[in-house]
Amino acid sequence: HITADTVISATHGGLAVGHVGSITYYGSAPEHGDGRFATRTGGPDQRLRPYLRAVGAAADQLPHPGLAPEPDAPSLADVYVPRRATARGARTATPAEHVFTGDDPIRVLLAGPGQGKSTLLRHHLLSASRHLLAPEPDADAPTIAFPVLIRAGDLVGAPLLAPALAHAVTEEYGPFGLSEALTEDFFRHPPRPGARWLVMVDGLDEVPDRTARLALLDRLAREAGTPDTPYRFLVATRPLPGGELARLPRATGHHTLEPFTDDDVRSYVRKRLHALPDADRHVRAFLHGVRRTRLEDLARIPLMTAMLCHLYEADTDRPLPDGRAGVFRSFVELLYEENVHKGVGELHDRAIRTLVDRYQIPEDRRTVEKAAENAREHLPVLIDHLAHERIGGNRAPATAILSAHPHARRPDKVKPPLWDALLASLLRFCGLLAGQGDDVEFLHRTLLEYHAARHATRDPQARMLLFDRLFPAQRLRDRLRRAARRTSGVEPLDPLGLEPSYLGFLLDALLASEKPLAAATLRAMEGLFGSAEITGYHLLKAQLQLGSSLPRPKAARWLTAFATSPDADDRNRVEAAWDLAELEGHLDDGAELLARLAGDRALHADHRTWAAEILAGLEGHEAAGATLLLRLIEDLAPDPYSVLGAATGLARLTHHGSLGVRLLTECATDPGTEVHIRCMAAHSLTELDGHRESGAALLLDLAQYGSVTAARHLAEMDGLHREDGVGLLTAFAGDTATPPYDRARAAAALAGVAGHADRAARLHTELARESLPGSDSHLTAAERLAELDEEAAADLVRPVVTGRAVHPGNRLRALLLLARSTTHQGEAAPLLGGIAADTTTEAYDRTTAATALADLDGHREEAFALLLGIAGDGGAPVWDRITAASRLAERGDERSAGLLASFAADPAVPSDVRVRAASSLAMLDGHRAAGLRRLAALANDPQGAKAQRTAAATSLTTREFYRIRR
Repeated sequence: HITADTVISATHGGLAVGHVGSITYYGSAPEHGDGRFATRTGGPDQRLRPYLRAVGAAADQLPHPGLAPEPDAPSLADVYVPRRATARGARTATPAEHVFTGDDPIRVLLAGPGQGKSTLLRHHLLSASRHLLAPEPDADAPTIAFPVLIRAGDLVGAPLLAPALAHAVTEEYGPFGLSEALTEDFFRHPPRPGARWLVMVDGLDEVPDRTARLALLDRLAREAGTPDTPYRFLVATRPLPGGELARLPRATGHHTLEPFTDDDVRSYVRKRLHALPDADRHVRAFLHGVRRTRLEDLARIPLMTAMLCHLYEADTDRPLPDGRAGVFRSFVELLYEENVHKGVGELHDRAIRTLVDRYQIPEDRRTVEKAAENAREHLPVLIDHLAHERIGGNRAPATAILSAHPHARRPDKVKPPLWDALLASLLRFCGLLAGQGDDVEFLHRTLLEYHAARHATRDPQARMLLFDRLFPAQRLRDRLRRAARRTSGVEPLDPLGLEPSYLGFLLDALLASEKPLAAATLRAMEGLFGSAEITGYHLLKAQLQLGSSLPRPKAARWLTAFATSPDADDRNRVEAAWDLAELEGHLDDGAELLARLAGDRALHADHRTWAAEILAGLEGHEAAGATLLLRLIEDLAPDPYSVLGAATGLARLTHHGSLGVRLLTECATDPGTEVHIRCMAAHSLTELDGHRESGAALLLDLAQYGSVTAARHLAEMDGLHREDGVGLLTAFAGDTATPPYDRARAAAALAGVAGHADRAARLHTELARESLPGSDSHLTAAERLAELDEEAAADLVRPVVTGRAVHPGNRLRALLLLARSTTHQGEAAPLLGGIAADTTTEAYDRTTAATALADLDGHREEAFALLLGIAGDGGAPVWDRITAASRLAERGDERSAGLLASFAADPAVPSDVRVRAASSLAMLDGHRAAGLRRLAALANDPQGAKAQRTAAATSLTTREFYRIRR
């Protein structure tokens, strides 16, 4: 390895200088403190150990009460199954615990409903607290940040972070052994010198107001970018609409939590049922029941597996229910049954008695008791009503919502606080909701969706109304049949505007309703899913992955129609064929479609290769997939990137990989091939079992001859390879003979390596100081530095803002960096406002300045007015106008809707502008469905250019219909 040929010549500035051939590089030397973090004087806070003990005790409980029988509920440690997650851009998943390590200021954990986000966070809280409490922590274990778990809702509206953490943590974990209430100073400083808090923000998607979500994301981004911050952040959420997560810094790591594999399901079931007599028999019976009821796909959602296990434990002889809605229905019924054994009735009796006993006049007592009993008797109806209001955006306290319902009206004699206390007691003890601050919330978002759907389909009239709202333009005979009963002026409910999980519960209920309505729903679904258009495909895909009760033969026909439609975009056609192959009983049908797509020369080479790779991964079809990949390598010979993709796919196969490995090795060692392609080939080898070392050796060879890309790939590995990569990146970044662009790339790559952010910051600073102030290289280095230290970057560019001989565009770039600095925002605001208001300045620069101004405290409305003026200026370039309108939409300003809609619908406007307008429209609350439908129209337009259709289809996908990873 590199160390064998290295002579350490000196140690200075935190870097150990060494030499490899003619390249000087800088290895790790001991760091003396870390100036980026705030310090706590006087040693660790004495409250730290009681805090860790309390959060550890709380975390060992299952995250959702009711998912196991009490009092014998297993601990989280007893049933936890290790998970895997995939980083954005990565081809393979890694242990999910890696999400919690590293130095990234912010990371995002994405997963669909019930996929185990909260469980993963709680397990880390448990394991990290135990590790940090250990008298002699494992010296080889990575450094662990001190974990804090908080609901996103607890941070919304809180003016300061530390007090919000102290209040929420004290309230949540006080009963688990905190010795005293925590105060804000506990969280304002690092937990120990040199350490940081890892603030795990759970349930961002459960914050219903988009403006509040965006404000919270902005706030976390500002805090994470503050020098000396004691915090790192991990945000757990379902996929959010409208690209909301783009508000976070570009360097934010995004990780998707993978569903359970079949092995994970078996492991969880064994752990969960191990206490039953003859546990192995029960495990076999349970898994057989899952297969018999065709719940295998549903069981890969951890929440569903937990619910199914609870149902099985309650009655091992009872068959498992069918479908997602059936599981939830049985689960809720079981909760109500178990409430009898938990004495919930007695608790309700006591709450009613406490209220009634406050009144002495017999008539008053009878009135109060009657009203209270009426509320208790109709509690399931009230819970459904509450869920319906919540999903519709009503954020009033739960007791206020229920008090307006006929079954829970407050008697005149009862004061509001007393009645609210009664209703809160009824809700808290039912097992479906839990206290959250001064309010109550559903234990899980999916439970809320299920109960909201129950309310929307509570009786025949409600179901008919729902059908009319979801499908307002059905066939004439259906409309005439219902004409006498149809409510006038019914407000449509666009399926595209609904959370797919909620839509699935609604459709399941309609399909299970009266035969005429169920038949009409099935016909309506032909138009919704069977149109061979992209909106129908994405809606269908989400429902299949969620486990909704769609008829599988029809689903197969709808997927086939889309996969074979020449008007659909290439990527989604391949994905639809894959979905068909995974549909029960249609493996061979899907395989046939994938083979046809892989051989279709009208498709892009990447998508043909992907289709062949998928085919090769299907049971019994590896040989066919390998044959197609070989044919593609011959077909695509003029395009080295496509050939490399096909060879990589071939190398991943179990029985045909040797040929692919040979092709990759030949490519990586061919001096006549572009260095970038050689690096790609070598990097592909490092990801193959048994070829990691040979690939790393090829990367090292390429890096020693000047390839920054090869050094970056080495630095992304572990062990000595990582050290090699870090040393080479440091050498490239510090070598004045290396081109400035490559030096900047090397320093930026180094910033992404855990533990080397400070070194990268110093190198970026050196690069900036070596460059002419205001030049592109100077500003590029400062911009990269701002990702690590905004204040230091602002200090570097401050002279550029006032300099005279600086290009206006470069001065604006410097000003944007100044605006990111907390210290210098006051200086930046008037200068940005002046540029944005100057009609002689280019519209692009005006829009950029106004956008930056909008993100400064106290200047939002001023900036919005400027952006609106640019968007409405008919003399400005159309792209700049749409950019201004899009910036308004990203920040939730309703005034942009009309402009965006008109741009998206105007055939005279360039297609890229129309796609961007529709995409931005989909970001706005209340306009999501309209924007998605406009994108779909552009994607499906047979007269449109392929580039337009592909761009619209891609934007449609990224605007998140709802995509659950496999």
